[in-house]
Amino acid sequence: MSSESTCAVCGRTILAGERTRSYMSPKGGPQRVCELCRGRAERLGWVDPAAPGANVGGRPEPQPSESPRSRLDRAVERFNASEAGRTVTGLTRTLGEPRVSLGAAAGSPSEVRVTVAWDLCWYQWGVDLGDELRPVFELGRGDEVAQLDGSAREWNARAGEGGRLALGLPPKRPRDGEPVG
Repeated sequence: MSSESTCAVCGRTILAGERTRSYMSPKGGPQRVCELCRGRAERLGWVDPAAPGANVGGRPEPQPSESPRSRLDRAVERFNASEAGRTVTGLTRTLGEPRVSLGAAAGSPSEVRVTVAWDLCWYQWGVDLGDELRPVFELGRGDEVAQLDGSAREWNARAGEGGRLALGLPPKRPRDGEPVG
């Protein structure tokens, strides 16, 4: 079976008469993608050459008002779209706002470690930016924040509305009786 008759994202056989799109992937050049996988292909950074303003010569050019996406930005985006992101959303509804840390995973230049901790438990996941098709994977979990190494306790992110992760700490809330601003 040739790659021409399968979707480059999900691997499903393209049916006769089924509509597909051609995308340019950063590593593999032109790829055929089924309609169901268009969103996933775009989240992987693949470019639809027919889209207005598409830059198929490489990475999309940043607009003047935006800075280039960092490794951590890409890891947050993949994490929020994953099953692990849905787990954090559910736990946040039950346990409240967690503390969040993102950083390099030990021993891998392409992996980002995501640590999410509440007073009662913590979870760690890995996001492999070198393999965009690999799902977010669990690294570990525990009952006490003290079990985490120091770098995993460098809180540099937050769980925003609905439990979705975002880089940066939340704004400091004034204590009772403290002036605002």
